[in-house]
Amino acid sequence: MTPMTSGVSSSVPLASGLTLLQFPPSAPLRPFVQCFWQLRGGATAGQAERELLHPDGGMGWWFNLGGPVERDGEPFGGRCWIDGPQLSTARLTVGGDFDLLGVRFLPGAGYAVMGEELAALVGPSMIPGDALRHLALASLQQRLREAPDLPRRIALLERRLLAAVRRGVARHPALPASLAWLQQRHGQGAIEALVAQLPIGQRRLERLFKRHVGLSPKQYARMLRIEHGRALIKRGQGRTPLTDTALEAGYCDQAHFIHDFKAVTGLTPGAYRRHVQRREGERGAAAPLGGPQP
Repeated sequence: MTPMTSGVSSSVPLASGLTLLQFPPSAPLRPFVQCFWQLRGGATAGQAERELLHPDGGMGWWFNLGGPVERDGEPFGGRCWIDGPQLSTARLTVGGDFDLLGVRFLPGAGYAVMGEELAALVGPSMIPGDALRHLALASLQQRLREAPDLPRRIALLERRLLAAVRRGVARHPALPASLAWLQQRHGQGAIEALVAQLPIGQRRLERLFKRHVGLSPKQYARMLRIEHGRALIKRGQGRTPLTDTALEAGYCDQAHFIHDFKAVTGLTPGAYRRHVQRREGERGAAAPLGGPQP
């Protein structure tokens, strides 16, 4: 498939001066890929200089076709990286010559593509592309740089991933069922209640999550609750009391909500609400899931 402009699922101008484009995958890749994305532009005087990258349980590949990249205050060498599963929000510093291209994998899909247990890739720092030589990401980055336009770059990524998933290991059916159960409940509900509906025990489920997601079921559930909490804060637009938001996000009291929210995002719910209000005033709309978000 060669995605054209009509295949763009979203085009979002960000307050930092960047523009985020997201492209849907072809049908055979939909069980594995959230989207292909491009992030281009640069900061200008008076604009925000950072974008928040919230964890969603997925992972991805980044290819740098522009200037230097700095994340969480750390400059990254090389031209391609593996963005492993994250436990907390990262901060992307926006420079003057940004041109990033990437693919975002769905939670639970990275192992089938990577052939690598994802628990080994969890961490705040991105991993250099040449650290896993069997992926040959450095040579793929060079081919992407040489491609004449964005549609051909997306097509290159499509072909590479189609070949990978055809060679990949099939997932145990309990894994997608468990992910869907947790997602439908926004991370609420006891893991024991989930296990009671599965043909496997909790230890086996833990091993499947560590291999295919990189996180434990409880870690993934907390991430979903905080993701839901962020969505509720944005939806409330400052009118909904944070105590009500905490209850709707599955917390019995605000103290536990504040603790988990800050552990994941680095901000209290109140600080995040002020951040959203400021950014909404600057650019009017939030970026979709899978890319930089407020």
